[in-house]
Amino acid sequence: MILPGKYDLIVIGGGTAGSSVMHKAAAKGWKTAIIEADSLGGTCVNVGCIPSKALIKSARVLRQVQDAAEFGVHTGTPRVDWDYIIKRKDQLVGAMRDGGYRGVQKNKNITLIEGEASFAGPGRIVVNGQTVSAQRVVIAAGARPALPRVKGLEETAFLTSTTIMELEKLPESLLIIGGGIIALEFSQLFARLGVEVTILQQNDRLVPQVEEDIAAAVEKILKNEGIKVVTGARVAAIGREGSSIYALEDSSGRKLYYRAEKLLVAAGRTPNSDRLNLETAGVKVDDQGYIKVDSAFRTGAENTWAVGDIIGGPMFTHKAWHDGFLLAGHLVEGEEINSEGRLVPFAIFTDPEIAGVGLAEREAAAAGLEISIQRYNFSDHGRSMVDGKLEGFIKLISSKSSGKLLGAHIIGSEAAELLHELIAAIRFGATLNDLQDMMHIHPTLAEAVNSASMN
Repeated sequence: MILPGKYDLIVIGGGTAGSSVMHKAAAKGWKTAIIEADSLGGTCVNVGCIPSKALIKSARVLRQVQDAAEFGVHTGTPRVDWDYIIKRKDQLVGAMRDGGYRGVQKNKNITLIEGEASFAGPGRIVVNGQTVSAQRVVIAAGARPALPRVKGLEETAFLTSTTIMELEKLPESLLIIGGGIIALEFSQLFARLGVEVTILQQNDRLVPQVEEDIAAAVEKILKNEGIKVVTGARVAAIGREGSSIYALEDSSGRKLYYRAEKLLVAAGRTPNSDRLNLETAGVKVDDQGYIKVDSAFRTGAENTWAVGDIIGGPMFTHKAWHDGFLLAGHLVEGEEINSEGRLVPFAIFTDPEIAGVGLAEREAAAAGLEISIQRYNFSDHGRSMVDGKLEGFIKLISSKSSGKLLGAHIIGSEAAELLHELIAAIRFGATLNDLQDMMHIHPTLAEAVNSASMN
């Protein structure tokens, strides 16, 4: 039920960032409205982290079964049941989404308004033809898959990171435009399920946001799994010939055609700011459409803040949650906040995983810092040998003068879990000596962090 003018706070977007603010405000007794155009839970729960990792888990289990003979366990040839894999994914998503709705429905201070939000002025928003208003507005409307400007793309049936997880059957072959996180995760997922995969990456290397040696390592791993990787690819046109989709790559005087049954466009994400009529509220955006905010998430428009993917920067659920966490503390508790200089870790859920936090080697060089680099290969590690997970390494970047840890980067089994010790180390100013002095349980993967600090 819409109650015009009755709210202390309106939050636009029911994803991770918006929910963090909403629940804190409601717990304080604020009359809060949450406006959601799709489903509560946002990208992560509905079409991002949770469903994609559910599919990735199935592919990892398949690989475990295929490799079982290495451990003296003999099985028959495994069979992939795509229908069941999708069903399991949907059940997980449904359970998490339903939990979000229950949390809202049982809270008397929260009103859920389902529909598209459009500003009618400062603090005034139109939804489903009715106008609602509030003393404070938080914009957390997120982002969606970006589409590159390529001739013929809009006329061709293509998949995005959302729709590829709704396929009724596995294709025989898949073309992927893009070489970032989404491209890497889906390429390995489908290749392991028996799909012939080709990656067309415009950049000269995969995942340019990670360390160069890690990017080189993951490219080698993907190629060893049968994935074709083409870097420096300039896709000039997309089209269809019969039952196949083709991509024309035109660079350095060469014209090459790549063909597949399905096409996945994994070219990043774009903010949903263009749907909100922001100019009527005095909210400004940058050249890419991201809402401009200061270090306390203020938009410049009175009593209007923005958090999450719609303000740009690293688009990770944990970063969006932290945005909301900080802003809720400021709005509800009056805390002084500053989002600048935060440690924002990342992970890529390939197998092996990739994770990192803090300073990169290239950033240190650009800043003229004198650093030391420690690198330890999992192929030298006892627990990794036991597990049969020998690929990858840990890379630590520290100050040459103080020994203080500045950056940590991992490619290896359970990298996303291993990184948290190093996040804490950087957060609290630990040195390599501190990591060396910490007793680690033997034999564990985490012990490799200790070994890396000594290497």
